[in-house]
Amino acid sequence: MMLFYDYLARMGCAFVMGTLIGIERQYRQRNAGLRTNILVSVGAAAFTVLSCDMTIGNGDPSRVAAQIVSGIGFIGGGLILKDGFNVRGLNTAATIWCSAACGTLSGVGLYAEAAVLVACVLITHCLFRPLCTWMEKKESGLFQYTVHVECEQNLSNKIQQIIMNVLSFDRNVKLNALFHKTSGKKAIVYCDMEMQGEHKVLLDLLVSRLRSQDGVFSAGWEKKNLPQEDF
Repeated sequence: MMLFYDYLARMGCAFVMGTLIGIERQYRQRNAGLRTNILVSVGAAAFTVLSCDMTIGNGDPSRVAAQIVSGIGFIGGGLILKDGFNVRGLNTAATIWCSAACGTLSGVGLYAEAAVLVACVLITHCLFRPLCTWMEKKESGLFQYTVHVECEQNLSNKIQQIIMNVLSFDRNVKLNALFHKTSGKKAIVYCDMEMQGEHKVLLDLLVSRLRSQDGVFSAGWEKKNLPQEDF
């Protein structure tokens, strides 16, 4: 049977580790902030302590740790959101997983190992964040994209609406012009925009959707580089 002061030490360690991770998350104003990370850490520690304390004979206390891993996956899944063509919350979900791991390590008395894990999490969020931002900016540039669609004249307004709906999913789009020209019974819709970085997937999806519309004869897009300071 575990002594009470030993239990306090393990729960206290889990509380401190969860607090350190949670402060950084709260400062970044993430969905899973200070309280969430603390609760995940101390909860994982409590289940781990219970497992170790109730294991008798040849029982395997690691079975509870395995259930913690899968259980935290449900919380992490709820934090991952699809925002248009982007996925948000992956880092927050991974951080919650690390908080649970810190609690599990604290629950078995591996205080130094828990501290190392917290240090790794904080280094990843605090030091590698500007590095990732620098790398993204280095490999991305400012591009001007032009989408052109040839369709029946009475479809021009519908085509423009489809273009607006698809582009609204990406907040990096700077729309310069959206207009159409008529030639007999046909219309050609033009959309000029500026975007930071490569957006081939978005534009391919847009063109594919436009081509699937009845009355559309052709659709395509092209790009050219622009000076970075013009954005």
